[in-house]
Amino acid sequence: MVLPKPMRINGYKCFDYIHKKGVRYNSSSIFIKVAPANPSLINNKSIKDRSINSFRCAVSISNKVSKRAVVRNQFRRIFHEHLQKRLLKLKTSKEFWILISLRPSSLDKGPVILLREVDKLLSKAGFLNDSL
Repeated sequence: MVLPKPMRINGYKCFDYIHKKGVRYNSSSIFIKVAPANPSLINNKSIKDRSINSFRCAVSISNKVSKRAVVRNQFRRIFHEHLQKRLLKLKTSKEFWILISLRPSSLDKGPVILLREVDKLLSKAGFLNDSL
């Protein structure tokens, strides 16, 4: 299951913006960057549908994590499903863009541990309650 289109970040300009303006939160195998949304960087067609949420997310998994695309895509699907469940419940007036990136050491850990780390980082960033 992938994220719905209104929740996805597209285009290199958006990724450059997140890397420059985003605040970084670290854990041992994952880091996330959170930046305020900049709708001027998004294609106008995708701005129309804001019915879902004010968050946009991207999951970045480099070749250093795994050379096999199958493994990278499995992790990406797991993260997309998890993010969709977590972030659809949030209601806030502020708009944010979130980039989640895995480190090469993350392949040693299982998906359950990685999802817990993502939840901890999102709560540290102020998106989720600490009671998870």
